[in-house]
Amino acid sequence: MKWLISICALALIGNAQSQNIDDNIANMMSEGWRQQTAYQVVRKGNQAPKKIDSVLNQPDYKDVNRNLILSFDQKFESSPTRALLVAKDGQLIYERYASGKTSRRSTPIGNSISKSLVSLAVGKAICDGSIPSINAKSKEIHEGLNGTSWGEASISDLLKMSSGAFYSDPQRPTGWKNQEDIQLNRTIYSKQMFQSFLELMRAMDGKEFTPGSRFNYNNYDTVALNLAVEKAAKKGFAKYFEESIWKEALPEESGAWVTNQKGEVAGYFGFSATSRDWIRIGLYVLESLQKNDCFGQYLKEATREQIVANWPINNSYGYQIWTKCTAVPDSFCFIGNHGQQLIFDPRNNIVLYAHASSNSTNSLWRTAFQSIPR
Repeated sequence: MKWLISICALALIGNAQSQNIDDNIANMMSEGWRQQTAYQVVRKGNQAPKKIDSVLNQPDYKDVNRNLILSFDQKFESSPTRALLVAKDGQLIYERYASGKTSRRSTPIGNSISKSLVSLAVGKAICDGSIPSINAKSKEIHEGLNGTSWGEASISDLLKMSSGAFYSDPQRPTGWKNQEDIQLNRTIYSKQMFQSFLELMRAMDGKEFTPGSRFNYNNYDTVALNLAVEKAAKKGFAKYFEESIWKEALPEESGAWVTNQKGEVAGYFGFSATSRDWIRIGLYVLESLQKNDCFGQYLKEATREQIVANWPINNSYGYQIWTKCTAVPDSFCFIGNHGQQLIFDPRNNIVLYAHASSNSTNSLWRTAFQSIPR
C-alpha cells in the first residue's frame, strides 16, 4: 500500500502536463481519497436535497437531441472520462458513469476545483463581514501570516494567485516551489503531514516579487485564503464551508475536505463529493450569480478576468477561477488536475461536470460544451 500511495502522490502533485494515470490511482481519485487521507466531513444537514429533474428518459428529448447524445456518448467511450453530467435550466440533460469504475455513489475528489470552492467561502466571509475588505492585507486577518509574502498580500492578491512568494514554473505547473516542497506536501496522502501549513509556507517563502504585480500559480495562495477565512470566521474552515456554502447548495450526501494531521484543510485540492452534488454546486453558483446581493456581486467579479495568467491550462484568471475558458461568452471554469472540471455558461444556465483520469479530457469537454444547444 505504501508504494501505491507514493505513486498516487506523484500523480496528483507531479507535472500537470502528464496524461493518463493508471486505474489504481484513478479508482482512489473516484472515491475521494477518503480511505487514504485524514479528512473532515462536511455534513449535508437536514434539508431535502435540491431536486434535479432528468429529461434523459423522455422520448421527445431523445428524439430532438439524438445527435448531441450520440456525440457525447462517443466522446465518453473513447476517452478516460469516468463521470459526465450536464445540467441546463436545473435539469440533467446528460448523465453517464464509467461502468465498473464509478457510480452515483462515488465521491470523486476535485483536485484544484477545490480552489474555486475556497473562493466561494472567501466571498461569503466578505459578505457576512468576517473579512472586512477584499483589499485587507492577510496579516491583518491572520497574525500567523505576518512576515510572509502571503501576509503582505491582500485577499484580492491571493484570490488572483499573485502573492509573489516564489516562482512556480509554468512549464512544470505543479503549484509548488521545488522538489523539496513537493516531497513535504506529498506526506499528506499517507497521513504523515505533521507540520502545519504555516511551517511549510515560511520555509518556502522566497519573497520573489511584489504581491499583486503578476500572476504565478501557487497552491499556498489558496491555503492562505482558507486559513484567513478560518481565522476571520472563528471556526474551522470545513465547518464554515459546510454552513455557508455546502448546506445552501442542498446536497444529497456529505462532502469531505482532506486535512493534514493538525486538522488543517488542504484547500488547494482536497474536496470530494458525489457527481450529482458537484453539479449541485454548479447550479448553486449559477443561481447565486443571478442575484444582486453581496454574494452575487462577488461572484460576478470572481468569474470575470482579474489578471492575465501565464499558464498552459488557460491565460485568463478571476478569483481562484479560470475565465474565458471556452468560446462561449462569459464562460468560466473550475479546473482540477487529471480532468476534473466544472464548466459554466451563465447566459444560458448550463453547467457541465467531468471527472476523468487524464488532462487530455480538458479540451475535449470544453470543446463539447460549446456544442450544447443554446
